[in-house]
Amino acid sequence: MKPKIICHIMSSVDGRLIDSRWTAPYKAEHGELLKVYSSIGKELNTDAWMFGKNTLRALFPYKFAITGHSINPDTPTLFVGERRSARMFIVADPEGDIYFTSATVRGDNILVIVGRNITEEYLAHLRELRISYVIVSDATRLREGLETVGREFGIRCISVQGGGILNGALLAERLIDELSLVVYPGIDGLSGVPSIFEYIGGLTEYPAHGQRLQLLAASGREHGVMWMRYKFHKDHRK
Repeated sequence: MKPKIICHIMSSVDGRLIDSRWTAPYKAEHGELLKVYSSIGKELNTDAWMFGKNTLRALFPYKFAITGHSINPDTPTLFVGERRSARMFIVADPEGDIYFTSATVRGDNILVIVGRNITEEYLAHLRELRISYVIVSDATRLREGLETVGREFGIRCISVQGGGILNGALLAERLIDELSLVVYPGIDGLSGVPSIFEYIGGLTEYPAHGQRLQLLAASGREHGVMWMRYKFHKDHRK
């Protein structure tokens, strides 16, 4: 069964995500507001949290060589590595090129979703670091990977914390159950800067089609930050 997916994101009032571009807050320091966002995330009480690859590159910038030997058809699709943390950190890596240097992100053990186009060398890299992984038929199809994570690791709820491309992909696959939107009291203002949902597609596509938002709660937090929670309702597809 697919875990509950909460999209937990902080944006400027114009929906932009690059916090270094936002205007300064009123009578507070920028870092103080980011701490508010982090503390709200802990209130969600999820079993795991997730980044997109572009966001994770800030922590692991180097790429693993993608050339190597293709995996065998009988290669085990599950590896359980080190799991000492109460929560897990999840990333989908279709290309198999994140060069990890640690088995944890901010103290939480890593779980990687990879596709069958992965190499034996990359799986060996993950096993050497005791990083858990699941192999699915196509890591770009997020539903299969998330359902496998829920089934094999007992994860019931995941907070997805960026970026916009991952959010957009989840939106298009109708996988988001809740939106936890934290609004920073500042502005970016520039056209084209990444926003909350960044689905990569054409003008004839409507990734949010048939999905309606119900406001569950809205509250003001410290330093002028606003927190809004929405439930996704999905129309039946014809």
